[in-house]
Amino acid sequence: MLAAAPASAEWGRPESSAASALASARAGISVIGGVPLLDLLAARDKAALPLTLGGKNFLASAVFDDNWDNWVLLKPAGGGFGAGAWREADLAAGVTWKYDGLELKLKKAGDLVTVTAGEEKAEFAVTALFDKLYQDSMKFTFAGLVTYAVFRNLEPLTEKEGTVTLRIGSDGLYYFSVTRDSLIEKAPRWLLAINSVLYGLRVEEASLLFVSKPLEKAGTTFPAERSRAR
Repeated sequence: MLAAAPASAEWGRPESSAASALASARAGISVIGGVPLLDLLAARDKAALPLTLGGKNFLASAVFDDNWDNWVLLKPAGGGFGAGAWREADLAAGVTWKYDGLELKLKKAGDLVTVTAGEEKAEFAVTALFDKLYQDSMKFTFAGLVTYAVFRNLEPLTEKEGTVTLRIGSDGLYYFSVTRDSLIEKAPRWLLAINSVLYGLRVEEASLLFVSKPLEKAGTTFPAERSRAR
């Protein structure tokens, strides 16, 4: 991951400034773990809640947009075509989704989402979607102290790919952040600092890397997190 410039490299030219910045950003960075993006994607369905309505099997999960608002995703189990996604806040008014001859109605009251298909009904709590993501997603622990559940995210409006990190705070709440792949292809995004060491994420060669770097000065900015009750 670390690379030195050849002696003939012309780092002073304006067009090479981005490459120079990248080389500087990589200096001192250590890879402390990693996982192929395809493996993370394949694990996504295992962290979803199964539902059966109208003789068809579905998976319910949470996904996040570029504003980090969470959406409820409903899709056919087993990799079938078609999926529906709705911003959690919009479900209070109720929505209708037509899939493969079924007309599904979804409505949220409090934390509970009710899905009906004719006389059939299934229910789940949105918090249960977060519980499932945390319990059944891959986990990575930084410095043996802070553990994150890590899973893939496909933004419902833009279809931009990224990674969500989800942890449990000392106050018992869930805290999550969303990082698009495009933000960490050239340099890491630092999530936290422990004992003067930075820890974060990087995407390289179709893998999500967990990286660290000595903290050289105070004032490092970390991504904000959103909280949710458990």
